[in-house]
Amino acid sequence: MNRNIRTILPRGIISLLFLWFFLIGGCDVEFGGGGGDNGGGGGGGGDEVETVQGTIVSIIPDQDLQGITVEITVDDGAPETDITDDSGFFSIDGPIAGSPQIEFFDGDSNPLGTIIISIYPTARVELGNISLESGNVNLLNETEVTFNGDISSNNCTGNSGFIEIDAENDQEQVTVIVQISESTDIIVNGNDTTCEDLLLGRNVEIQGDIPSINTVNASRIEVD
Repeated sequence: MNRNIRTILPRGIISLLFLWFFLIGGCDVEFGGGGGDNGGGGGGGGDEVETVQGTIVSIIPDQDLQGITVEITVDDGAPETDITDDSGFFSIDGPIAGSPQIEFFDGDSNPLGTIIISIYPTARVELGNISLESGNVNLLNETEVTFNGDISSNNCTGNSGFIEIDAENDQEQVTVIVQISESTDIIVNGNDTTCEDLLLGRNVEIQGDIPSINTVNASRIEVD
């Protein structure tokens, strides 16, 4: 018998015995490596990042608009913070969906005011201009919001009425009433459509202002 064949046969027998030993022993044998970052794996939670922005335009008693610390705290979690720039602007990103408390402090950590707002999952909230007056926080504009969610009900005729949007991620789940008017732009695949043609279950991006809790007056709706 060829010497190479005599060498290969014992090695093949040993490999078969090794595999048989693991199988009868109840061990799982994996062939191939685990997936990398681009491979499969367990599904993660939803997007956990929201954004709140605003600009402090006046403080009474008068002081510098720059250097004001803004803290956003959800329940008992650690605060997300930012410090205003020379124009009084701040922007805070983080897992802040819910009804967080926003606190303002001067450079010596003295409190300037507190307000509680609603932040929907995935939302980008524009508070606009803000005045801090003797411990009171005054929002000088309509609060604007952009967020994503799924249509759970449609109560429209033509382009008037309202839809309900379920916005959800790992932090929060909330149903938002989105009011539609003739001036609301509704876009599907780059084309205009009407509210009554929106299908249940579709994911949409909503832009609008917040007149009251869990209600949005939509200026634009785009279907994913």
